[in-house]
This record gives sequence, structure tokens and C-alpha cells, in this order.
Amino acid sequence: MFSHYGNEYRFKLKIFGASDSVNDFQTTNVIVYSTYQIETLDNSVARAWNPHFAQGRRHSGDMISHTVAGQSVVTVSVQNQSGGYAKGEPIIQEMQKTLQYLFGWGSRRHSRRYTIPEEFKIALVLPDAGNMTIMLEKGKTYYKLMNQRIKKKNLMFAMSRYLYRSTSDNDGVSLLTYLMKMMTLPENVSYVLENRVPFWFFDMETRQKVHCRLNAELIGTSEVAIEVSDGIWGSLPVEDLDTMVNYFYHEHTRSKTWRNASPKRLWTMTMGEEPTSSQLDLMKEFLVQNRTKDLIENRAKELMASLEVKYPDRINIIKHDNKTIMLVAGKLGDWAITATGNGRTSETQKVQVYFYDTMTSDNNVFKGPICIDNIHSNSSLGDQFASRALALLNDKLTVKLIYTIDRYIPPDCTEEDDECRIFKTTNIPLAELDEKSLDWGKVL
Repeated sequence: MFSHYGNEYRFKLKIFGASDSVNDFQTTNVIVYSTYQIETLDNSVARAWNPHFAQGRRHSGDMISHTVAGQSVVTVSVQNQSGGYAKGEPIIQEMQKTLQYLFGWGSRRHSRRYTIPEEFKIALVLPDAGNMTIMLEKGKTYYKLMNQRIKKKNLMFAMSRYLYRSTSDNDGVSLLTYLMKMMTLPENVSYVLENRVPFWFFDMETRQKVHCRLNAELIGTSEVAIEVSDGIWGSLPVEDLDTMVNYFYHEHTRSKTWRNASPKRLWTMTMGEEPTSSQLDLMKEFLVQNRTKDLIENRAKELMASLEVKYPDRINIIKHDNKTIMLVAGKLGDWAITATGNGRTSETQKVQVYFYDTMTSDNNVFKGPICIDNIHSNSSLGDQFASRALALLNDKLTVKLIYTIDRYIPPDCTEEDDECRIFKTTNIPLAELDEKSLDWGKVL
């Protein structure tokens, strides 16, 4: 079909999940037709390459491996990443990095990037999806995907999403529809529709930098509405919003349009006219009320409280010496989650987890702290409380996904007994515990 391109490669894409299990992965088969030699997929060349591209990968040594039959296996993994991810979706980020390395499209600073031509064509075929095919083209000054011009960053995002989707969807029409949606809505726009538009400015009265978030709604295929003041909405073309998010969220400084943009300029860009002095004052008050930090902290507190309401018999939040303790009744036993103290906190581990054990413990019946890392490095304290609690509600499954937990649970601890329940020593149901029920300073 594309034999005239001159080069054909076949590989199995193996994408690992975010758990610690080596069996948690999905696969899809890909055939690549290219007008240039892809050295990382060429069995005769790739053996001389060192595939240790992403430091800290559990599977880095096998990122690109080759079978006797000549088919390559390309591995994508977020496991054992040190420091976590500050922004974006980890698996999609790793997909983008892997594809850039695979095809030789890495950054100029990439020391292992091999030379590729300025112009080329590539066709990606999915044999498991009825030979569904997408075509991309590189010119001297542009990229095209399915004959539509697209930024390189958005191209990598769309390709990564498309290939990841193909691991669970073998319907060619469905995949094509999904791809076109990803091309129409860049990654940045999809992000702000779910998480609001990031913006910051310098408040000259307080001499502080104010970070805030603005509501956004898609009002057409190429335009997004933004709430710039209380009940007042302006709009931006998708391309302009994409550039705005690159500047205010990803900290790309090349944009002259948005560089050090003031609230006045934001109003003018979205409303098409300058604000009056009273409109500008109201706008600034509105932006201050929507500070990012306040929004995150309030949302996290609401989430923690909502979990206690949703699971009244299984989650209990108590206060002890100004310290928050979240108690969780799992299937195997009871757990306690507290904020990390003693200067040991990190962005991926702001909370500590303990397991209640009367079978092997004598004095301190809570065993821990147990190391459980967040995959993101920018999660708030409240979000980390909530994520641990939700995972520990089904601790029987979680223990199989996070290997650091298993050694803290006695082998004889089962769902059928109360050996690992606080009720065994206090005769008080978890939901009725308070700060006086136990000497929390000693048991934690």
C-alpha cells in the first residue's frame, strides 16, 4: 500500500499502567511506512544504540527491543519515575517522549538524535483495527497530519492519544473520529475546558503575583468563551488560547502577545475593546477571588469532607493536636492517613499511611509509615489524602498494585476476622472514634 515510501517497519507498542505491577500493560500492533530510514526500528542498526532514553524507567533497558522475526517491541512506562510529573497526563507525556525518540524527532539538545531529512512522509497502519491508516508529512517549515497543518506539539499529542486509544478500541471509524477531535482541539484547549484557563498578573497594590483560574466553555469548533469578570464572558480563537496556555501554564516565553499581559490586556483581547476604569476594578477583584491556590485548597477540603459523607461507616476524619487524621476501613483492615511531618515531606509524598496491626505489633499498633508516591508532583495535600483513602477502601486490590504495602500486612490478616481492626482493641466502631478514643500521639 505504501511500499513506494521505501522503508517498512513493524512493532508492538507496549504501554504500562501507573501501578507497580509488571503485568499491568496494554498493547497494539503498528506498521510504519517511511520515506527515511528509522534507525531505532531497523534491526541491523538499532543493536548499536543505547535505548536508555528516559532516566528512572523501570523498563528503560527494554524501551526498544527486537525479536528474531524482526518485529520490534516499543515500551512506554511511567513506573519508577523519580520526582513525579508536574503537569499533564503522565502516560501521554511518556508516549510523546517515546515517539520523538523512536522517529528521531527529539529536541535539538537530544544528544542521541540521529539525522533525519528536512522533508519526509510517514504512514502508520493499525492491522488490528482493519488496517486503519493515518498519514503525516514534514515540510521544511511545517508538519501535516491527515493533510492538515498542525503544530509539532499538537501532532505528538494527537498521535499519542490515537495510539493509546488503539490499545482498547479496534474500530477504525471510531479511532479516526477520535483523532480528528484531538486535531481540532489541541491538548491545551482540552486541558482548560476541564481545569479552567490559567492566568497570572502582578497586583501593584499588594506587590504580589496573583495566579488565578478562569472558567471556559467551547462555543464552536474554533472558539472558546472565557469568563473574565463576574458574569462577563469574552472569547478567543482556539489558536490564540493555545498560545495563551503555553505562556501562562507551560511557561513558554516566546509569545509576544501574552508576555506580561495585564488584566486590561486580557479584557481587550477577549472583549475586543478596552475596559472602563470601573470594569477593570471589578475584573481585578474577580481575579483575586479566583486565586489558584485558594481554589485548589477549597476543592481539596470539600473532597475530603464529601468522602466522609459518602462513606460514613468507612471513613472518619478526626483532629488531634492540630493534626488531621483520616481513618479508613479497608477490606483487610483499618488504615490511618496523616500529613507528613518532621521535615520529610516531598511533593509526591505529602501524606503518610499506616496500617492497624494487633497481630504482630506490641506497642505501636499502627505500622508505618508506608511509602506511597503520587505520580504527579503538584497535587495538593487534600488531594493526596483523598487519593490514598479511595485506594485503601479496596486495599485487597491496592496491595497488588503498590508493592510497598504488602510487607506491612500480616499474612493471616483476612476479610473474615477483626485482627486488623481498631474495634478489636477499643470496642468502638471506626465511625464513632474521636481524638480521645486512642492516644494518637503514641500509636501513630
